[in-house]
Amino acid sequence: MQLKQKRGQLSYGSSFKLFYFSWVLGWALLMLPIIAIMLLTVLVGGTFTMNGETQTGTAAIWSVLGFLIFFPLIIAIQGIFGAGLMTLGSWLYRRFRPITVGSQEDAF
Repeated sequence: MQLKQKRGQLSYGSSFKLFYFSWVLGWALLMLPIIAIMLLTVLVGGTFTMNGETQTGTAAIWSVLGFLIFFPLIIAIQGIFGAGLMTLGSWLYRRFRPITVGSQEDAF
């Protein structure tokens, strides 16, 4: 990911990109193992209870796969709103104090 700066300050597009990808990757690293454990449990156990209803067989697998289908969509939409609000907050902060960006040759 390439971040751009203007006059020593991080551009708004770069800050949005940084916030968005941090949000999405953070949630993915948290939720994907949980969904994998749920899918493994359904494949081994054969039953799944969701909203008080017990599902067995292929219905159980499809209900867990629904998480895999809708999870990226929900997190992407939340990422747009969250990153937009954080970018708005950094814009408001920059009105009063500068957010400077420096470079170091020894950084990662």
